[in-house]
Amino acid sequence: MSTDGVGGHSGSSAASGASGSNDGPPEGGTAPVLRAPRSRPRIQRITPCCVNQLLTAALADDVFRVRGVAVSQVSIVGIVRKAERAPNCVLYTIDDMTAKPIAARHWLGRGKAKQEPAPCPVGVYAKVLGILRGSEEVKVLEVLQIRVLEDMNEFTAHILETVNAHMMLAKAQEAAGGPSAPAAPSEVAQATGSGEAQPDFIQEEVLRLIHECPRQEGKSVGELHMELGSLSIQAIKEVLEYLMVEGHIYPTVDGEHFKSAD
Repeated sequence: MSTDGVGGHSGSSAASGASGSNDGPPEGGTAPVLRAPRSRPRIQRITPCCVNQLLTAALADDVFRVRGVAVSQVSIVGIVRKAERAPNCVLYTIDDMTAKPIAARHWLGRGKAKQEPAPCPVGVYAKVLGILRGSEEVKVLEVLQIRVLEDMNEFTAHILETVNAHMMLAKAQEAAGGPSAPAAPSEVAQATGSGEAQPDFIQEEVLRLIHECPRQEGKSVGELHMELGSLSIQAIKEVLEYLMVEGHIYPTVDGEHFKSAD
């Protein structure tokens, strides 16, 4: 991810010299500081996983790997077995019955809302978006967002997404030269086939369409669905949910219209 670049005094002098202008900075004054155009940060891939895959992920060079591929942000779906309010966070235990439950920690006070949301109740199915932290022996999921499932079809969809994602990782390993060889992101993309849209590309495309919409109310989910005909409404909503968590977009008149935060 690129960082903002700020030109120094030497860059300003070069710029004014190249323009051929005779209007230099006043004597004793300072040259104006030029700011480079702000580049948009690269959107990270969300890898759907089951709890067993997270608990058995290998740690190397401070990076967790599932099937040899580095995972940053992950999503899981499971039952909330425990929810305890601590001074600065909510401690959860999430169980999807593929292994022992995983501990999850949702830090409070990070959002813009004045009032912190109530913890998810125990016993419900929840979808969790987070980052895997910890060590080889003890792993914790740092929660970025957690919400109660409104439709159990989301649980089924998550299972299918998990199977599909890790089948692609397995194919990428074979293309890279064997089960033990780590797969590079480009190899993962090649293994999915040229006819399938990639998660990074989908997120970038949705963000681009929202960013280019000039209307005050922003882009609607229906419009995105019409322009991205290969994606289902549910898939588009999951991308929008992620972009909101990352702070790239925000809802406007209702939960169906969004504008870019850039």
